[in-house]
Amino acid sequence: GGELASHPVAAIDVGSNTILLLIAAYDPASGLTIIDEAEDQPRLAAGLVETGHLAREAANRALESLERMRDLCRDRGVRRISAVATAAVRDARNGEEFAQQVRHLGIPLRIISPRVEAELAFRSAAYRFPDAERMLVADTGGGSLELIGAVERRLELITSLPLGAVRLTERRLPLPSLREEIEQQLSRALARGAWTNARVVGSGGTFANLAGMALARRGKPAGTDIQGVEITSEEIEALLAELAGMELDQRRRVPGLRPERADIIVAGLAVVAELLGRVEASSVRINRYGIREGLLLEMVEEKEVKDKE
Repeated sequence: GGELASHPVAAIDVGSNTILLLIAAYDPASGLTIIDEAEDQPRLAAGLVETGHLAREAANRALESLERMRDLCRDRGVRRISAVATAAVRDARNGEEFAQQVRHLGIPLRIISPRVEAELAFRSAAYRFPDAERMLVADTGGGSLELIGAVERRLELITSLPLGAVRLTERRLPLPSLREEIEQQLSRALARGAWTNARVVGSGGTFANLAGMALARRGKPAGTDIQGVEITSEEIEALLAELAGMELDQRRRVPGLRPERADIIVAGLAVVAELLGRVEASSVRINRYGIREGLLLEMVEEKEVKDKE
């Protein structure tokens, strides 16, 4: 497997709110070594629910982000890119047209099903938390929430719910009504008591920003690594109450929260709070990598199999 060790590989996750890039080298002995990463928030899903289409401005912002990421990959000597698009592109009537434009940039974009999306998020969580016997992985996006339940690495639950932060924010519901709606969806998806003793792992933008804010509240310096951090449901409820009571410009100044996420964070945290309540979990562990790391692991495993043949 000498090729991958010397040539980095890249993974791009084109989400409904955020586009994420991860560049890594792989060595069978030490696993993945992250070389570089980038993130942009073109918010592809803006207005999608009303129109059924990706807005031209949002699509153009996304294409500019992707062009920059492609150039960064070239600069880093990346030989292979794996790229996927999730809810926004999957649901849009002009999603395939957008995907073609991305392919013209030299990025082999695949539109993936919710099931594949869930499996990629799980693959990363299992790699990062190898000792969890029962695991419930939540991957939050702008368009959807993926839930994956596994017992000793056997997938027993895979479900995708329309509980994305952008989608829910566009409903403009007051927080109690929003929580009620989320709770109803989760109660249909998760049998009461089925996942009560599972280790809950969260990936996606809402969880990353939750971790940033929780660490800031604990007095940790900005830039503290959030990987593996455990956050209690008390901390989540306190943050949710605080943020819901703020004006948007106040929220933009909250330490640990990316300002461009200030408008969708309340809906995102409401989902996390209701999820933990539903499975009676007192805390969640953060997985900073999620889908894009799942893609890297998938590429690496294919390569290892080929090398053995």
